[in-house]
Amino acid sequence: MKKLILILTVLLCSFQANAQETKIPEEVKTYIQSRVNNQVNVGIVVGYIVGDQVDYYSFGNTAMTNGAPVDKNSVFEIGSISKTFTTTILALKVNNGEMSLDDPISKYLPETVKVPTKNGKEITLKHLATHTSALPRMPDNMEPKDVNNPFADYTYDKLYSFISNHELTRDIGVFSEYSNLGMGLLGHILELQSGLTFEELVIKHIANPLQMDNTRLVLTEQMAKRLAKGHAGLSETKNWDIITLGGAGGIRSTTSDMVKYIQANLNSDSGNTTLDKAMQLAHQSAFKSNDQHIEMALAWHIENGKFLMHNGATGGYCAMSAMDKSSKKGVIVLTNSNENVDAIAIKLMVPSYPLKPVKPSIAKVMAKKIKDSSIDEAIMFYKDAKVSQADTYNFDVDQLNTLGYQFLEEDQNEIALALFKLNVVQFPEASNPYDSLAEAYLKTGNNDLAILNYKKSLDINPANTNASDVLKTLGVNIDQVVVAPEILKTYVGKYQLAPAFFITVTLADDRLYLQATGQSKFEIYPSDYNKFYLKVVEAKVEFKANPEGQIDSMILYQNGQVLPGQRVE
Repeated sequence: MKKLILILTVLLCSFQANAQETKIPEEVKTYIQSRVNNQVNVGIVVGYIVGDQVDYYSFGNTAMTNGAPVDKNSVFEIGSISKTFTTTILALKVNNGEMSLDDPISKYLPETVKVPTKNGKEITLKHLATHTSALPRMPDNMEPKDVNNPFADYTYDKLYSFISNHELTRDIGVFSEYSNLGMGLLGHILELQSGLTFEELVIKHIANPLQMDNTRLVLTEQMAKRLAKGHAGLSETKNWDIITLGGAGGIRSTTSDMVKYIQANLNSDSGNTTLDKAMQLAHQSAFKSNDQHIEMALAWHIENGKFLMHNGATGGYCAMSAMDKSSKKGVIVLTNSNENVDAIAIKLMVPSYPLKPVKPSIAKVMAKKIKDSSIDEAIMFYKDAKVSQADTYNFDVDQLNTLGYQFLEEDQNEIALALFKLNVVQFPEASNPYDSLAEAYLKTGNNDLAILNYKKSLDINPANTNASDVLKTLGVNIDQVVVAPEILKTYVGKYQLAPAFFITVTLADDRLYLQATGQSKFEIYPSDYNKFYLKVVEAKVEFKANPEGQIDSMILYQNGQVLPGQRVE
């Protein structure tokens, strides 16, 4: 499976105040250059704001091959930063008296839509705006015709069907769980209330007042000419057309436009316009959980009580925004790659933040070896270099994977198969290499080997919905594992995996949840009676019993690590 980043939640850091730089430091520019030169990102553009000053820096191209240099006017997908536009429009309507944060969402949806409730409580607009609605991250009735443009054919009817048939698994308003579905639904509710499309709302209330002429959901003719093509790894990928759930991540923009947006947010306390006042409301703390170590404004994440942050990602783009209103300091970073650029923004906001050195991709060297010699010579070089030059190149699991897809898309199937087979051998405990190898076998008509590798991928990572979906289309039934509630109860407790690191397991409505020290709570799903997996990350847990049959320990499997923990409560 190609490395696919969905619209993501923000990466939070413990920011501390530091002396301000008024220009983008050379260290940051060198870091950006190293990311592009080593093919981590294709192009990166930064807009850095301190007071009334703005400094731009761009490096790289609009495409991996034959692309023009990116600049502040290049067009990117901004992903989930779109959510802050959605809640700003909501705040404007609240200030105007048209809506209330406490309005139940049922007030605005068609009567035919049955909105789920929990213990007599209804979902409100505020719950959607703070990710506390108890709605899941994504609807489960997405069946895209094109997985490289997964939202394009998701309709309002499908959205209504999911909402009407979904049963909430937790109480409303007590737990923040990132939901693209919820924020997309909020964008649609704003459409229903106003009679305008979400794009028309963005243009009317934000883009036009701020003269952001290159900020749209649908590319204008001029924007299309300056589009930085999205990339998944080394390969160009399709743009995501997000309309029904556009409020969650459908906006395209430029760095220069986004600088105007960040500046407006930074200066909103002047209260001179209705947009200023709406941004003020959107910045106010609206949900805080000490247990989750999280504080939310309307869509904006609040860190250390002062920093407002949000990032975003689609299939071929990543974006990061952050600002400190007290010091009038902000940043926007855009890239046409599915490799996140959070570190660049964090470094500019917090100069003491360390930037990790970027190693050259082994894939770049392999591609040249294949071109100049042969796939066999390239594989021999890879095996030798991984031993003799382990610290020279980036050998992580994605390197061969993305290179394999580059050849697969060029119909050089035998080379792609060889690369995917090599990746499986190099990373036998990782799920994605088997998935990619299965896809290559499927393309070449070898369904039996495709099924075998999809099954292996699913064994390693039961949350791999791509594998399970493809297996269903191939007529392979995937049995759902159900664990009796009385067995689930035996796993409830607190497990110590390190001196200061614990995992607490809880049970609610016959569903099991896991919460690690300093982290959010997540549901875990059974793959066997004592084995469970997470959907938010590739991780598994296994519960162990002592000779008397009592559960006294657990094992966490994540990122190749095996972490046992004793039950302490």
